[in-house]
Amino acid sequence: MRTVNTIVACILASFAVLHVFIPSHLPLAALFGAGALLSALTVIPRSMSIHAARVAAVITAALMFFYFAGFFTMAPEFEDGWHKTGAALDGLAMLLSAFLMIPVLSCYSCLLKAEGCEQFRSKEEPKRGSFFSVPDHIEEH
Repeated sequence: MRTVNTIVACILASFAVLHVFIPSHLPLAALFGAGALLSALTVIPRSMSIHAARVAAVITAALMFFYFAGFFTMAPEFEDGWHKTGAALDGLAMLLSAFLMIPVLSCYSCLLKAEGCEQFRSKEEPKRGSFFSVPDHIEEH
């Protein structure tokens, strides 16, 4: 998952860099940069608490829905061959970014579950018997 989120962070950072050079697209560049930052935070091991993961998950979900909304507000203006025009950069970047936020959101979801994540697991594993063994708390009759 770290590899996927690293690739997502690089793609979103490249979208941010491409939009920085267009003065009217600076808010889009900031939003793509925020997505890249949220994705990069999932790559750093043991970097956040469960409360920070909750806030990041909400921001990630909001950002993902903003990307979808941005694409679908642009879509009615697209004409035949829109993918060959300048609007393709914005439209496809928004659509691709929305789908790229799904694995990032799933990482934050894993952090919120906390039991399955390595960083919140206690260092001492509970003692478990074999799969077909009788539990210790049951008395023999």
